[in-house]
Amino acid sequence: MCGRGGHDFSWKQVYDYLSIPGEPPKGHFRRLNVAPSSRRADGVDWTELPAVVAGEGGQRELVRMVWPLVPGWTKGELPKFSTANCRSEPDQRFSETVEKKPTFRNAWRRNQRCLVPFSWFYEWDQRSQPKQPWRMLPTDAPMLVLAGLWDQTRPAQGEPFRSFTLVTTGPNRLLTDIGHHRAPVILGPESWQTWLTGPAADAEAVIQPPPDDALRAHPVTLRVNNPGYQEDDLLEAV
Repeated sequence: MCGRGGHDFSWKQVYDYLSIPGEPPKGHFRRLNVAPSSRRADGVDWTELPAVVAGEGGQRELVRMVWPLVPGWTKGELPKFSTANCRSEPDQRFSETVEKKPTFRNAWRRNQRCLVPFSWFYEWDQRSQPKQPWRMLPTDAPMLVLAGLWDQTRPAQGEPFRSFTLVTTGPNRLLTDIGHHRAPVILGPESWQTWLTGPAADAEAVIQPPPDDALRAHPVTLRVNNPGYQEDDLLEAV
């Protein structure tokens, strides 16, 4: 986790739930099978998603960012190694873990933290053959709000852009039951501002496994294994 997810919400829902000031854009954001940016023969298939950062005066601001994180020193090139997730470790403080990761440590040092809304994410039961995908949804919230770190890079040609990684931690009981050993850091409303603008020590304290009652899940079609597949049967339990 978390390498695949989905979005199905209106911009008004995002603005209302995350208390973002200003007038939301009109329309709906719906992508049922979202994967990080990937290389193709003629370049990169970039994935841009909504994320929330602290703007002027600490107010929340919705922006578009590339997934996964593209460190500033790459000059806009998609890394050849995975940067979709930044792992925390159960036996270490996150600040100690991230300090050993050149890809992510500048974002952490600069307090470049963001909130990333997802409607759900997918996980695979590693014990089955073929691996069974599961759709993980919030139990009683309109969307999941995941903890991210962001960075900015300037390509050799073109405009600078921001990108993010999702912070992961240990699993809750549900994820353990389906055979998965990691989870995204899912933040409740009481932790959003701490993550965005709080001191590093306070932000570090909210990196915890999801509560056992935070998620519900059902197995989905193996067609989700194809990142290009976007049909409505992805929403159905199998």
